[in-house]
Amino acid sequence: MPNTIWQTYKPEPEQPGFFLKIASLNFWVKKKDEEVWVATEYKSDADPDKKPSDNSNHEVLKWARFACKNPAEDVTISPVFPDYPIIVSSEYPLRISSGSRIQIFTRIPVWVQVSLNKSGYVLTNMPSFKLSRTWFGNPLEGELCYWLSTKARRKLSEIDFEPYLINCPITIINKTNDDLNFEKFCFRVDRLSIFTLNDLLWADETQIEYRGEEQNSDIAMTGKLPVNLGKGELLTKARNPVSRSFATRTFKKLFDDTFISDL
Repeated sequence: MPNTIWQTYKPEPEQPGFFLKIASLNFWVKKKDEEVWVATEYKSDADPDKKPSDNSNHEVLKWARFACKNPAEDVTISPVFPDYPIIVSSEYPLRISSGSRIQIFTRIPVWVQVSLNKSGYVLTNMPSFKLSRTWFGNPLEGELCYWLSTKARRKLSEIDFEPYLINCPITIINKTNDDLNFEKFCFRVDRLSIFTLNDLLWADETQIEYRGEEQNSDIAMTGKLPVNLGKGELLTKARNPVSRSFATRTFKKLFDDTFISDL
């Protein structure tokens, strides 16, 4: 899936529209009766004998209809991050000594945003994979997150790149006098932008300053890629942009993660 998929399309009214496939997501977009129609289907839901790109199957799809102020606008397909934080695990348990600074990488499956080109009005956001939800916190305080079998690695050179995964560089700085035993953390991806570099998707660098188990970590999204990677081209701004660092609980898991449901 080349990154040329992230562009503006011009579906003609009352015509079949266009079909795109990203990871396990199949989706169709068309214009009908002065509305924009969007249908989605996932591999696990699909009939294995049905050709998802065959327009003759349009009548059996479940369509979502959008009545817009200006339905004549073109439709833009953009990559975005999930709408909840992601629980990220280390590839292996990792001990970060006092005063150390390390860089790790994780990869997050892209969501697909369908919007109108001129107004920027967002019609829908769709995950490229169905995700499981979990609770990060305790029964009185915490937040809903997605649980993924994604790993935090020291380098990406030994794995295959996939164009539907966003590569996320993360720098962790241990500001305490004790070791940080790192197994998993809560990654707030809604504050990240998405860039394209060498036909791959990248997030701007996240910097995390660890200040102790009972303290919040200081987190900053830099708004750019690490210097060693290059500049890249901005594709999508963050869902929830921040202009300065913020403090939040990141590493301490207050109780065992609780599985809630699939998306």
